[in-house]
Amino acid sequence: MSAIATIPSKQASLVIDMAGQRRSVEISRTPFTIGRSEDADATIADVRVSRLHARLFYEDGAYHIQDTGSRHGTFVNGLRCERSRLRSQDEISFGVPGLRVIFHEGPMVDSSASMLLTRIASDSDVSELEKLRLFLEAARSLGTGLVVPDVLRNMLDYALRLTKAERGFVYLREKQGIALACGVDSKGLPLNQDANVSRSVIQEALASAAEFIAGDTSKQSALAARQSIVLNELRTIVAIPLRSERVSEGAQAGHAVQGVLYMDSHLATRNLSGVSPEVLRALAAECAAVLESARLMESEQVARQYRQEMEIAAAIQRSLSSEAEVRCDYATVSGKTISCKEVGGDFFDTHISADALTVIVGDVSGKGISAALLASVIHGMFYAQISGGARLVDAIQAMNRFLCSRVAGQKYATLMAAQLKPDGHLEIVNCGHVPGILVVDGAVSQVKDGDLPVGLISSAEFHSITTQLPPGARLGIITDGISETENSGGAEFGLSKVEELMSGADPVAAILGAVNTFSGHAEAQDDRTLVVLERLP
Repeated sequence: MSAIATIPSKQASLVIDMAGQRRSVEISRTPFTIGRSEDADATIADVRVSRLHARLFYEDGAYHIQDTGSRHGTFVNGLRCERSRLRSQDEISFGVPGLRVIFHEGPMVDSSASMLLTRIASDSDVSELEKLRLFLEAARSLGTGLVVPDVLRNMLDYALRLTKAERGFVYLREKQGIALACGVDSKGLPLNQDANVSRSVIQEALASAAEFIAGDTSKQSALAARQSIVLNELRTIVAIPLRSERVSEGAQAGHAVQGVLYMDSHLATRNLSGVSPEVLRALAAECAAVLESARLMESEQVARQYRQEMEIAAAIQRSLSSEAEVRCDYATVSGKTISCKEVGGDFFDTHISADALTVIVGDVSGKGISAALLASVIHGMFYAQISGGARLVDAIQAMNRFLCSRVAGQKYATLMAAQLKPDGHLEIVNCGHVPGILVVDGAVSQVKDGDLPVGLISSAEFHSITTQLPPGARLGIITDGISETENSGGAEFGLSKVEELMSGADPVAAILGAVNTFSGHAEAQDDRTLVVLERLP
């Protein structure tokens, strides 16, 4: 196949649907490139699409698509392919949710509401509606910088020109009900107040998702009972629902409506009878598409910012913990934490002073940001206490009083702290934590004695457990995210398997690997932390 671009002998086009925004692109030459780059023949402004993602070419009387080494792949009718022949109405996707491309053979067809406007309008309307179509297409494209109020204002200007109504408003659905988003009169002046509108008509359009169009209310006896129409002397009323394209299956009609386009006049307007209801419906459909697109973009921006903040928080949390391996003259500490979310409630730290090596492992109740925040508070308090020379029990006692004065039992933490002296003297304080595991001369035992978690009762007392850790002996400390990991049958990993692997050359890697295999490599449901303190020979 030649790399030189040629004009294909058969007409074809692509309909690109991106988060509800549709546009048609004619395949004017071959090869025809698709990608994020502005140099592509069909540009798709999404960072997940590769710069030159795929290309179309015409060969042996048919169009084909070829992936160009993209990051997320090219799919035709759901099947990933390196190269595939295309048939009319085939669906092409690029591994990006919310994005699909329809291949169409024959003359280019645009079924969007913006093209419908020009097709169904009378000759006198075409110039105004064409301007509207161009404006809305610009508003719906990424990177225009237009905001929703600008779109609503322009939409109302064109709607008032078409209908010759005196004023127009757009109402949008919000959590508290419906709120005025924009108002304009026939002279183009902004309206911040919507007094004397027909509230019943607006509510009816919102609830029923059906339009209300009356060119002369005085000639419609059915409207005589509408007090809002009679009292306000309204002769012309138009209320068109702004329907969302993305509606969950089974949802009621009113739930599909984002808002209402409303216009009225104290005079009967002849222009309204000359404007097809389809024009107004198409106008409202375009407005709804713009609003939906803007909200989707806003949601994506909020989600992107949240992910960035979580990444920063996770990086800070990792930086607060000890390195994976810490060594002094008489001992080593190795450990690892695996969070089930971006940030977690597990933490561990190591502090080396002139006369001792101190290790703490904590597990705050719950998950996510609240647990991570409390974990950071406990972590910082413990470090400050130990750095200040406090005894192990006194440090934990101070932490408990502080937490009880602030969180009052709403949050608590289990933790285990161990302090090793150069002569092998080992002191352990267990605050409701998983038992520690001692490995001495090949014999494995559990340190089961313990007290209450910190943060529950301010008057709680804590005590230490002392033992001698001979050269080569180890103390393993885990959180319950390891021991309580379940397999597909609902069985727990337990402590016995941890005990079996504690004597190996690299117990941290061996235990975490075994837990992962046991769970079938399923996503962790709780944070997992393991720390091993070993006295050097």
